[in-house]
Amino acid sequence: MRTAIVPIRSFMGMTRLESVLDPEQRRSLSIGLAGRSVDAAIDAGLETLVLTGDTEVAAWASERCAVAVDDGGGLSIAVTNAVNRHAQPEWLVLHADLPCIDGDHIRRFSTLATECGAAIAPSLDGGTNVIAGAGPFDFTYGPGSFHANLAGMPHARISAHWALSLEVDTPSHYAAVVGLGLVPRLTP
Repeated sequence: MRTAIVPIRSFMGMTRLESVLDPEQRRSLSIGLAGRSVDAAIDAGLETLVLTGDTEVAAWASERCAVAVDDGGGLSIAVTNAVNRHAQPEWLVLHADLPCIDGDHIRRFSTLATECGAAIAPSLDGGTNVIAGAGPFDFTYGPGSFHANLAGMPHARISAHWALSLEVDTPSHYAAVVGLGLVPRLTP
């Protein structure tokens, strides 16, 4: 069975959106987005781990029937540790800022990864929004992470589905999501 890992540092993040949202709006948006990602993984039938060191996020994850784990370090190290310690043999890492994701998207992506051995979905700006494989893997996150992670698994099938690629990370991303009328669905 594939294990999904959703990294969520805290609900007080999304600092790149400070110019368009106040702290409470960013917190509300963060909770709504995280809920979509965690619910999508659970709806897809995956064991779901929320990777966090934040007690509020851990309690929230438990309420959603997900298991909270803390593997320390920055994002790349924490996800690598979580996959290698808790999600063997098959894993899927799904970020918590995807406004259009649902269980069907995750189910299809997981199937693609099973059929091809691995799958990766880039963000619109060259990051990595969703990645799935089997066995140990050393993740690289940050600018250009899609190409760095793809280099680590060159056999991976690339999925550029819009629901996997659209994220809310910058003011322009947020404007696109507002333009699509998605914000009311994302706030608790």
